[in-house]
Parts: sequence; C-alpha cells; structure tokens
Amino acid sequence: MSAVFDKLNRSCAQISLLALALGAGSLIHAFGAPAMVLAFHPPSPDDGRGPHEVADLATEADVLEAAFRQQIREHLDATERARRTVVCIAIDPGGAPQSPNREFMARLAGERMVRRAAECDPRPTGAIEAMTLRPAIIVTAGPIEWIADDEVWVEVSYFRSARQSAHRRYRVVREHDGWVSLGPILLDGPVR
Repeated sequence: MSAVFDKLNRSCAQISLLALALGAGSLIHAFGAPAMVLAFHPPSPDDGRGPHEVADLATEADVLEAAFRQQIREHLDATERARRTVVCIAIDPGGAPQSPNREFMARLAGERMVRRAAECDPRPTGAIEAMTLRPAIIVTAGPIEWIADDEVWVEVSYFRSARQSAHRRYRVVREHDGWVSLGPILLDGPVR
C-alpha cells in the first residue's frame, strides 16, 4: 500500500483527486482549491523521505509568503508604485498555477497593490489588471524543493509582457524570526 501512496505523492493533481474520492477534502484545501497534499500519509522509516518532505501546509504557506514578499520588493519600486502597477500572484504546487485563497491573501493585506492572478490578464503587450486596466506583473511561486529543514528552493516566474518575463529559482531560508527569501540562485558550470 505504501508503494501506491509513494507514486501518488509525486503528482499533486492525482493526490487531490484521490483524497477527494476518499473524503479527505479538508487536507487538500491549501490555497482555495485542491492544491497539494504534502502529508497525505505519515512517512515510514523505510520510505526514504525526510521530515522536510512532509512539511505541513502552514510551513509551505510561510515559505511562499516570503517568496512573494521578496518579489513585491523587487518589482514594486517607487516608479512602479507611481504608475499604480499591481502585482498579481499565483501559486504553482506542480504544474497547475492557481490564485491563492482569501486566507493566504490576508497574509499580504498590508500590500495594497497585490491581487490574485485571476484578477489579471497576461497580454503579449503587457499584463494588466482586468477591471482597471492598470499595468500588472504576474508572479507565480512554486513548486517548492526542500533542501534541508531550514532551506528550500522556490521556482518563481514573472510576466510583465512577452518581452519582459523570466523564470528563476530562489533560495528561501528559515531564520530566527521566520522564512526569508535571500534572492535568486545562480548556478555556474564548467566551460565546455
């Protein structure tokens, strides 16, 4: 039975469907929709997973919040704030980005220029907030790769326009006062 769950744990979408079918819906509503189940079954000593791989959803939300706060600081400088640019956020648990729910958005309540990704439109000429037509930057964070109990790497992409977009990996660490994004990870390789 454990082998079946190990295979299912690799696909968040499959786990969400299985959990719904089994009536475990309360476990999978991380961000407003069936998103991810990281602790679907407890790890056994022989399944090869460490404690950081079965992190609780609250910890994952803390990590994502740190990643988004860093992106907000990076993208909303004084010029962008003067232009009334908004940052629209999405969470990608693994292949299906989705807008966060109200509980997650409440974490960023102090940021008046933050919206859910569903409120924005990624147009080739430039992303906009759908209702106001203000300029927008769509930021997607996730999935998360656990490196250690106090360090994760988070995939982050942003879209301003077809010409201004990027996909990077960010290092997020747990410090004494919570999770903090330290910035992008730059990997160099040997010259061939």
